[in-house]
Amino acid sequence: MSEGIRKRAGYLRARALELSRPTTRLHADPLALWALRKIRLDGKPFSFAGHEYLRAIYDDTAPHLVLSKAAQIGGTSWAILRAIHSCLLGLNVMYFFPTRTDVLDFSRSRVNPLLQDNPFLKKLMTDTDTVGLKRIGDAHLYLRGMQSSVGMKSVPADLVVFDELDEAEPQAKALARERLGHSDYKRIIELSNPSLPEYGIDEAYQKSDQRHWTIRCDACGTWTALDKEFPTRLGQEVRILRALPDGRVIRVCPKCDAELDVAAGEWVADFPSRPIHGYRISQLFSSKIDPAEILEEYNTTRYPDRFYNLKIGVPWADLERRLNAAAVLSLCCEEPLMDSCGDFCAMGVDTGRSLHVVILRDSIDAPYPLIYLHECREFSELDALMKRFHVDLCVIDSLPETYATREFANRHRGNVYMAQFVDSQRGEPKWSLDTQMVAVNRTDALDASRTAIRQRKVVLPRRQPLIEEFAAHLSADAKVLDVDKETGIQKYRYVKTGTNHYSFAFTYAWMAVNACFGGRGFLRYLARSGRP
Repeated sequence: MSEGIRKRAGYLRARALELSRPTTRLHADPLALWALRKIRLDGKPFSFAGHEYLRAIYDDTAPHLVLSKAAQIGGTSWAILRAIHSCLLGLNVMYFFPTRTDVLDFSRSRVNPLLQDNPFLKKLMTDTDTVGLKRIGDAHLYLRGMQSSVGMKSVPADLVVFDELDEAEPQAKALARERLGHSDYKRIIELSNPSLPEYGIDEAYQKSDQRHWTIRCDACGTWTALDKEFPTRLGQEVRILRALPDGRVIRVCPKCDAELDVAAGEWVADFPSRPIHGYRISQLFSSKIDPAEILEEYNTTRYPDRFYNLKIGVPWADLERRLNAAAVLSLCCEEPLMDSCGDFCAMGVDTGRSLHVVILRDSIDAPYPLIYLHECREFSELDALMKRFHVDLCVIDSLPETYATREFANRHRGNVYMAQFVDSQRGEPKWSLDTQMVAVNRTDALDASRTAIRQRKVVLPRRQPLIEEFAAHLSADAKVLDVDKETGIQKYRYVKTGTNHYSFAFTYAWMAVNACFGGRGFLRYLARSGRP
């Protein structure tokens, strides 16, 4: 028997002995039974009444669980109870939020009241009880923000919980998952209100078995998943909600119009063989939510993304927030990509492991032709492109290759500007010949390049795999609405849902072509004059 197998067998024997002891047997009850027997929530005994769809989730012990959820449906209460229950079983838990501020709010508003409502849990806490660390029995509950790499590296864990996943940077999740590296248990929970398709929690849900709360109609026997039947766009008829003469609104079967009992459903997986268990939870499932409220907001909302994300529990994006790859490809003509150009051109470069280049040619009449796309490996290749394409103005990402980018700009002083995103910058980009920098608001810059595509101010060469890759990159950036939890101030920002190097290269090229050739042409003289 190998050393690894012996260690694992020893661990399992120890866990079996521990769970068989009278002092721990009660805590080893399944989560749903434990919660019903022991927990008070919001000052009342725990119950699944009005949230019957949660019972199966509480009983689910799959190693990887995903909850794509609407607001106010009990998902976060489940996650924190799962975390505490796991601690009582001797498992260390790391509970992640996007920021440290989220951790403070959660600890004070959710965890501390739960412990106060349940004195037996308070008694089990020993040694440590701080905002970010609670010792429960023989294990620890760590509450961490995902902005800090130090907080994610500090301790090992058996269970990792990602809450409000769509508000965190995607790369932070990969770093946090490394905390499971030394555990024999290795459990993952991901939960969040969805935002965009194929981003954050929806990306995780798409990899799961994709479960839907499905209700059988007593009248005709039809099975209905309410979230699947709800219209995907505003203005369409809502066939699963019916207004009665007395003003009430009921949930109905889309086939026979009989009223449905939302408590009598069951979870049905679209892909039952997949090991990740994924649940999509909507306010449509809860008898605690008046369907009249849902229908009224559907008919009157000014923010469809917030409605679909928080009420229906599904991701949502329209063409004003995210480019469609097909719309980008509709700009293709029959001209090929070019190897060189004698006319004046503008170039954009996104830096990273490689250098993604987009070149636009000057045009007397709009649209501007995109004549060159390429992924370079060395900055020396950019030098050659400056000459081959008679580049008047190049805008290049100032990060992360700071030194190499600066050297490239110095070699082409006056023709190359390094882009710097400044949140406080508004309106036109600010160009500085002295520093060779251009300051621009990130959202404004991406808005401008997307508008260029939507208004067909650019023409693409004939369709080929490289052009299809370009279109995919442009569709990977999507605009979401952030709402400040304290002030209520709303602010848009772009999030990355996939590989987007050409998206930024095109954005820089569009900045350059507008500064050099478009609008007032306020840099045209500088770009074509004998500058020092």
